[in-house]
Amino acid sequence: MATLIHKPAIVQRLRKITRKRKHARQHVGAAPGTIFETPDASETNIRAQLYGTASGGAKEIFELGQIKQLQQQQADGSILWVDIQGLANVTTIISIAQHFNLHPLVIEDVVNVGQRPKAEVHDNDYVVVLMREPCAGPPFDSEQLAIVFGPGFVLTFQERHGDIFNPVRQRLSAGSRRLRDIGAAYLGYSLIDAVIDGYFPILEGYGDLTEAMEQKAIEEPAPDMITEIHVLKRELLEIRRALWSQREALNVLLRDDTALISDPLKIYFRDCADHSFQLLDLVESYREVSQGLVDLHLSSVSNRMSEIMKVLTVLATIFIPMTFIAG
Repeated sequence: MATLIHKPAIVQRLRKITRKRKHARQHVGAAPGTIFETPDASETNIRAQLYGTASGGAKEIFELGQIKQLQQQQADGSILWVDIQGLANVTTIISIAQHFNLHPLVIEDVVNVGQRPKAEVHDNDYVVVLMREPCAGPPFDSEQLAIVFGPGFVLTFQERHGDIFNPVRQRLSAGSRRLRDIGAAYLGYSLIDAVIDGYFPILEGYGDLTEAMEQKAIEEPAPDMITEIHVLKRELLEIRRALWSQREALNVLLRDDTALISDPLKIYFRDCADHSFQLLDLVESYREVSQGLVDLHLSSVSNRMSEIMKVLTVLATIFIPMTFIAG
């Protein structure tokens, strides 16, 4: 069973959310396409992998020239996956994005974190998907992830180091024919599916947490439990906000008619949308439980107060007449 949230962790999480919102307000009124360096951005690590009928391992990349060399080695049907973790080196990231002909507004969305999850189809050149990648929970923590795929390439921009793409990498290393043969759009789907699947264990943790808090509200209601319930509701609201936007982004990919996503591939993206609906159902269920926790806690406190008043009344009934007679 999940443990309850400690008060220092609650305060730290609320301060972190406040800092993100204050940082976002500083961008108001900036010109379109303006790039802002994140003060606490992680160091940029870049690795690229060229795969297709034959695949080499992932290589550490330090400059744009190395990516150009890999592109020269590309055969027909092979895919180049460039994974960028950390957004501190803005100059290198912009040069890579411009090399793949990304629009300035797309580059702005990729580098400036805190964007709303969305999907955009830029004709038949490339598809951009912005998501919130779950990192931990509870308490819930996430980072911005941008996935860009086009003919023969896939770009991933992650806000921090460490990701949930290891299962996809293992499938590539094991020689998955589907990942190698279908194309960049299927790899893009696999990465999106990995992000969505990453929410399930986190929501299971929130399910255990709500059960623990419900049991505590019945058996041992404490005064500081209201704060824990408030933070739980804030965390679930943040998850719902991310999942709702991601569901709308997947609907954009299903509605738009682009040659990058063929009809046989749309069934896979439809499966991602179904999983998003399932996650939203879980979040809504936990939100209803968390909203009822306040009433349950107040009822438990009221019942305990009633029991105490009964004991005091009995004691008063016994000792007041004796005190009166003694007086």
